[in-house]
Amino acid sequence: MAMQLLAADGDFADRMVALAGLPWSRRAVEDAFVANGWEVPEDEEEGPDIGWWEVQFLPGREEGADDWWLELGDPPGCVDDGSPDAVCAHTGCGAGSYVLHPFAYFADPEDPAAWDNEFGPWHSRPDVRGEATEADYDAEYLRMAALLRDRLGEPEPAGPWPYQDIDATRHVRWSRGGAYVILLDGNDAMSYGAYRRAGVAVRPKR
Repeated sequence: MAMQLLAADGDFADRMVALAGLPWSRRAVEDAFVANGWEVPEDEEEGPDIGWWEVQFLPGREEGADDWWLELGDPPGCVDDGSPDAVCAHTGCGAGSYVLHPFAYFADPEDPAAWDNEFGPWHSRPDVRGEATEADYDAEYLRMAALLRDRLGEPEPAGPWPYQDIDATRHVRWSRGGAYVILLDGNDAMSYGAYRRAGVAVRPKR
């Protein structure tokens, strides 16, 4: 068993909370990506090149060694107003829009060497704790819950998972302005469920 862990501290929590407090427009969210170091524009006049609907790799990291990424849904904004500053009030426009930042992955393969042969050199990464247990993974989830609770107060009452576009088996949700901040744990879709993945998602209320 092993856990891949991002150094997700109070600054990480602050960035996700601040993202939820922004107008949910493409310009505001993408400017936050740049300010957070999640994207480095190649051309300042052109602005950031964000790959909505897919994975956005964080810059300055080596693939397979210390790379991390964001999972992105639909772009912020409005289908009827293509301006980058549009904040949409249509119920359907923001339903699939979100920014998800994973901070921990967990797996318990019977044969780590065979696992790495299939999924890549995971156990040799410097950010992977090879002896971490499921209890350690759960502790990281609860640690992040405490960081978010310190900033947002008590979460909303527990209920069923309402977002079918992201897989989650447990979650905690806070309201922040016109958006939700969601701590979640579920199967990692990128690896077809090979890993468990904990992350913080921000999405507009719809």
